[in-house]
Amino acid sequence: MNLKYYGIVLLVFVLNASQIVAQEREVAKGNKKFNQYAFVDSQKIYLKVAEGGYESADLFSKLGDSFYYNADYSEAVTWYDKLVKKYAESVTPDQYFRYAQALRAVEQYDESDEMIARYQELMDAAGEAYYDPNTITKIRSERQNYEVNKLNVNAKGYSDFAPAFYGEKLLFASTRDTGTFISRIHKWNNQPFLDLYVGSIDESAQVNSVEKLKGSINTEFHESTATLSPDGASLYFTRNNFTADQYRSDSNKTNKLKLYKAVKGAGDSFENVVELPFNDNDFSTAHPAVSPDGKILYFASDRPGTFGESDLWKVAINEDGSYGEVENLGATINTPGRETFPFIDKTGKLYFSTDGRGGLGGLDVYIYDFEKNMLSNIGAPINSTKDDFTFVYDTDSGKGFFASNRANDPLDDDIYSFIRKACESILTVNVIDKETKEPLNGALVGVRDLENELLISGEAVAPDATFIYEDPDCGEEYFARAEMKGYTTAEKLVAIPEESSDVNVIIELEKATTSIPPNFDLGKLINPIYFDFDKSYIRPDAAVELAKIIEILKEYPELHIDVRSHTDSRGNDAYNLALSERRNQSTIDYIINEGGIASERLTGRGYGETQLLNKCSNGVKCSEEQHQLNRRSEFIVQDY
Repeated sequence: MNLKYYGIVLLVFVLNASQIVAQEREVAKGNKKFNQYAFVDSQKIYLKVAEGGYESADLFSKLGDSFYYNADYSEAVTWYDKLVKKYAESVTPDQYFRYAQALRAVEQYDESDEMIARYQELMDAAGEAYYDPNTITKIRSERQNYEVNKLNVNAKGYSDFAPAFYGEKLLFASTRDTGTFISRIHKWNNQPFLDLYVGSIDESAQVNSVEKLKGSINTEFHESTATLSPDGASLYFTRNNFTADQYRSDSNKTNKLKLYKAVKGAGDSFENVVELPFNDNDFSTAHPAVSPDGKILYFASDRPGTFGESDLWKVAINEDGSYGEVENLGATINTPGRETFPFIDKTGKLYFSTDGRGGLGGLDVYIYDFEKNMLSNIGAPINSTKDDFTFVYDTDSGKGFFASNRANDPLDDDIYSFIRKACESILTVNVIDKETKEPLNGALVGVRDLENELLISGEAVAPDATFIYEDPDCGEEYFARAEMKGYTTAEKLVAIPEESSDVNVIIELEKATTSIPPNFDLGKLINPIYFDFDKSYIRPDAAVELAKIIEILKEYPELHIDVRSHTDSRGNDAYNLALSERRNQSTIDYIINEGGIASERLTGRGYGETQLLNKCSNGVKCSEEQHQLNRRSEFIVQDY
């Protein structure tokens, strides 16, 4: 063997091994900074190592994550792309998830959908419910009724965000230069620490005369995302884990966020800052929002039990100032991504930002209606391909504010004002013959609300049997009903969108028959009606079915019906029997009173829990949907 050649090869191997060890040592330093959320410092180390030719799945994922968490999505895409292409076998579901979000933010929607598909495959479709391509297409194509303007109070090169109503003023967080002798820099994003500021709001929703919030809230660390209690006596806000002049960290020496409360002092100041009792040194609790009645505090946290990177939670505020048990808002709202920055408007609707659902990109603002159990993307122009967050809205004036990094460097958040334009919709109903499709001019049309109260009625006019309701409420639902002599009455449930719309509905009427056909089966024409738990009132969906019963009884005057009412198994037998009797009576009374049907044509009684349709008897664990099937009234043809 050529010993000289062997020595050269050995030397090169040793030098390469030494270089790799040195690079790995640098990566370890970067990881330490990364784990302390010093993303700017970690980026510098990672980029230097990458420029030196070092590659690994960990390096590429950490670079992607560090840019992702600082909202620099184009750079995040660059490094996630390298990770996926070179180390596909090492990519975790979370990394596919974040890559998909970053791709959406740079409008590469097809590629984003592909990464989501890979994420869902690895998660056994656990994320499937969070992404609906049809919904995403709708969001991109629709534009909501908002007029958006950037505030002139934003400080160039600094972050301004977290607007909050503060009486007649606007409270917000900013990293702007305050003119102090020492400017402290936060290593997450290389910007000064946040403080809370207040400014007056003029008629054009611009903010003027900005000054620091008075009192003892602002410190040398971060203060942000504040909310005023409805009575104006308390201010909840987010701060670094800094209590009683003590700076605390978790086991990794990372300082988390906590919630604090201050009370109104003299003048406009807030004093007596106290830490809320459900904080913890090992996780973050931040971004408070108080319900309109002041009884519930909502917030974001990554505490144990979180579905993803951060979830929305709530806790009761008791009358004595103590707090109840912390509760997760559940999978209807929370996802494997980030849910954060909640806000509750005066009607009780929840607004929040998330990157865990299909949207335009980055953080999108969503709205959740607790009463309707309905979640929807608020759409453009509030949402953009970048991060849109800290949304607040005054339902009385239709004005509000939010923050976004859509116009500048990813770290330069700005506050925008918006006004929701008046929603002006029209509901047009056309009535036609179901068989011939010809217009039924002269048909009587009525529009009712969900409580079955008649709002407007009139004739469907020629030439197309048209009836117009000119001012339905946006975001509401109505029953449009049509009737005409010689035809059976029919109706449809109509949903009016939140935005201005022209809604067209066609109601088809069938010709009526005067004699009962052979083998008449009422069960094929009418469904049972259902009741809420422990209730006997007629629900709107039940009213629709009872309207059909009424029309059948009118069509066949010799028809008699036996009404049989039931309960689920919860509650004792005697109570359930009485409850079923009440349900039976309310069902029969509705048919008589609303339809003008003679009482002697109706019989019935309650059967309690004796005729369950499924296995859900006493002691058997069942879902609410299974119990619902047993809370019913059924309709049986008695004779004719």
